Amino acid sequence: MKWPSLFKWRSRRKPPSLTECPKCGKEMVLIEKTTMTGNDMRTYRCEDCREEHVVNFGTALWKILSDARDEQ
Repeated sequence: MKWPSLFKWRSRRKPPSLTECPKCGKEMVLIEKTTMTGNDMRTYRCEDCREEHVVNFGTALWKILSDARDEQ
């Protein structure tokens, strides 16, 4: 039996994770979180590679709310 064209197989790959180690692909452990600069910066450590990676998650929530309050 042939499926109608509206039923298409799509790839079921999981989306890339920001907390996976870029070298070995294993999940990293959160070491530090800072938002003092206005950006949500988090430092992760990979237990296998013993390397630390800094990930920028964008503008911090307090900065967005502060800017919205200042506009009024």
